Amino acid sequence: MKKVLDRLAAKIGESDFRSGDPAGIVGEFDAIPGRTQLDLEIAALFVAMISWGNRKAIRSAARRLVFEEMESRPARYVREGLFEGKGRGTFAKCVYRTLDFRHFQAVCRNLRAALRGKTTIESLVAGLDAPAALGVLCRILEPANVGAPGRSPCKRISMFMRWMTRRGAPDFGIWKSRSESDLLAVMDVHVNRQTRAMRECRTPSWKGCLELTSIFRSWDPVDPLKYDVALMLLADGWDAAGPGERRG
Repeated sequence: MKKVLDRLAAKIGESDFRSGDPAGIVGEFDAIPGRTQLDLEIAALFVAMISWGNRKAIRSAARRLVFEEMESRPARYVREGLFEGKGRGTFAKCVYRTLDFRHFQAVCRNLRAALRGKTTIESLVAGLDAPAALGVLCRILEPANVGAPGRSPCKRISMFMRWMTRRGAPDFGIWKSRSESDLLAVMDVHVNRQTRAMRECRTPSWKGCLELTSIFRSWDPVDPLKYDVALMLLADGWDAAGPGERRG
């Protein structure tokens, strides 16, 4: 498995991974002139928050959330309480799947309160190790049922932290105060299925996440989550033995 993932990791820069992934919506927002770090953080956090299920549906909902509901100004939307009242269009009832607008408003209130006296989400988790940082972010997002360290693998928030911290493609690497080596594996049912043969804990759980993280760090202590991205390429049908193209 390591040899396969090493070959795929070497091809990450060749891939069009973002084009079909929720990270692509964050990339679209990143390209907006004048956006601040907090704008990008909030956009990415909320895209990660709704990242479960079909990726096409996630991308559609994420685009409407960031560009229509928030009018491409997430920091203003949260800081100024523009989430109060009714959401725009379909968001008045449902943000995505089981996440209704009422619970989304509760998340926004939590985030607004947490950001008082802070300029960025990065500053909220400064100096904390990955599990503690996950705990802070999961408490803010608790109304959206994203899980909590020790009880679940916290896949969506681990993915958000990878986006913000990891320097290589397809991630954004804007959190310079945090280390790539501290990131946790993004453990979901697909990653669990791909890697359970090499783990003692064979469930998509917090324990399984920590075990897989330890394996990734033993393979590359500097950039362990390049293997997470490689797993995504593998799931998308990329052929490690070929010239960097999808199979079939």
